[in-house]
Amino acid sequence: MARRGWEDEVGRLRQEVDGAIAAGLGVEDILPLLARITRIAEPGSVPWVAAHRQLAELGVEHDPWRAALFARKVLAHDGRDDGAWAVMGLAQSLLRNFRYAARAYERALALSPDNPWYAHNLGHLYDVALGRPHDALPLLAKASEAQPEEADIAASYAHALARSGKLVLAKRVLKRAIRRGATADQMALWRWLDAGAPESVEASGRERRAKPKKQRARQRPSARD
Repeated sequence: MARRGWEDEVGRLRQEVDGAIAAGLGVEDILPLLARITRIAEPGSVPWVAAHRQLAELGVEHDPWRAALFARKVLAHDGRDDGAWAVMGLAQSLLRNFRYAARAYERALALSPDNPWYAHNLGHLYDVALGRPHDALPLLAKASEAQPEEADIAASYAHALARSGKLVLAKRVLKRAIRRGATADQMALWRWLDAGAPESVEASGRERRAKPKKQRARQRPSARD
């Protein structure tokens, strides 16, 4: 519960959070500090909102259900917070609520249309989780153009291209992306493409999950931060 004179203590805790992140401390050391900020800060204040958003972002892969609750608190205060919509999208993806996840990413992208990470993650959902590769193509093309060195984005784009019947272009995109080396998933995708992209999505090594290649650092959740 917020109390009078909370600003100084919240400022000190905020410095501790920033210092812990700079020092590379683990999430388990940072989350309690953020939780304390949410208890001390005035509800709806900038520090309160920022702490809830960061709790969602840092905790989403460990506990996506709880992260979704934190994101929902931010959105109840400000429905135009693109970062909160994005982390909601990831949380719902991990919970396998794929249609909800897509709607959340659609909101995030509408609020921040130039964010390539949102475009990638929504496109990946359309393709792999919802079976809509044609809808995924413009999103993934945009993300790939904005982040040409990101092999994960290129792999997602190549996958959607192949599923849309553009196999030659898919192989060209992926070959360019992995010229300096490839992960096991990317090599599995290459073998799938080389085999003619058979109908089974699972054959590509990109099974029907919607976790878009470790969004933790790639999501760049909010243009506000």
